[in-house]
Amino acid sequence: MDLQIANDKALELLRKASHKMGFLASTLPTDNYQRIWARDGVICGLAALASREQDLIETFKRTLLTLGKHISPYGNVPSNVDVQESKVSYGGLAGRADTGSWWLIGLSLYSKFTGDYSIIENFKENINRIHSLYQAWEYNNKNLIYVPLAGDWADEYVLHGYVLYDQVLRYAALKLTGQILERQDWLDKAEAVKMAIYENYYLNKTWIKSGIHPMAKRKLIERQGEKPFLSASFHPAGYQPYFDALGNALAILFKIHPDPVGCLDWGLRNLGGCVPAFAPVIHQDNPDFKLLEENYRFEFRNKPYEFHNGGVWPMVNGFWGLAMYFSKGKTEAEGILELNKGLNRKNDWEFNECFHGRSYEPCGVPSCTWSAAGQLLLEHTITKGFYLLD
Repeated sequence: MDLQIANDKALELLRKASHKMGFLASTLPTDNYQRIWARDGVICGLAALASREQDLIETFKRTLLTLGKHISPYGNVPSNVDVQESKVSYGGLAGRADTGSWWLIGLSLYSKFTGDYSIIENFKENINRIHSLYQAWEYNNKNLIYVPLAGDWADEYVLHGYVLYDQVLRYAALKLTGQILERQDWLDKAEAVKMAIYENYYLNKTWIKSGIHPMAKRKLIERQGEKPFLSASFHPAGYQPYFDALGNALAILFKIHPDPVGCLDWGLRNLGGCVPAFAPVIHQDNPDFKLLEENYRFEFRNKPYEFHNGGVWPMVNGFWGLAMYFSKGKTEAEGILELNKGLNRKNDWEFNECFHGRSYEPCGVPSCTWSAAGQLLLEHTITKGFYLLD
């Protein structure tokens, strides 16, 4: 596929979605996508940094400022802000546990790559509040935050409790802000979070006696065997041993995954090139399907092989491709990049949000900016160089 065409089309979408307040989630007036979102905006911002496009980097800065302006007195970073600033949302059916970490990661990487540390200085108090809020969300002071159902990007999926993805993001936020602001306490906390991730999510006999829920972990390993990937979540009633592609990819990129090559090879063997967001697919005979049926706001989207339930997301595969690039090499990453471009180009470069896990037909919102961002982030990391944590 022509590299320049794919690159130009993705950049064109990000420019169309560039508002004076930041990146919109989509250029179409669908549901609540025409707002400044924390996670979508930061992921688009990372793509902007990787591309070196100055106008898009400026939009990233505006995204960070818009979100920062609306941080609550307690440290809650908005899930999204509408472009009239008349509505600020900190979550829908539940509050969002991932927005603070994404904002801190975006703030840190923007400063590191542009050299503009004034934005960090201006938000020092907010940074402190966010970390304090995350500490409160541990509840039991065991280094893992407790996330409600619908509490992060997979807001219509089944995960709740100690969700892997949110712990990985918190580690990265602590590490990056700790480095920039020279806060040893945050760096020490990051290491404690990393150890808690090893003890609780790595289904390996080495860690069988450790963690918050060792009996449940032991039973799971005895029943299903050891796994090279980090389990998606657990809660007081046991483990939710799904494969979380984004959580594992981010753990690899932030250098805290205990078996990155084993995890990636498992994905290649069992899931193919472009991986679904979560696996295996939850069918109607699975007790977890009941959680899916009522967990939505606008319409039910988690049919088998769709949306979070086995759907394929270009955004997720952008990070999966990055993990492949840094752990296995350029050839493997380029293979995922080509597959990602193939998805994005459907319907004349529609950049759909997600695709059916079997037919690869679009099943989400068109003109989705983080679908373009996932492609750009992977492409420009390969061609120009980029990193999340040095």
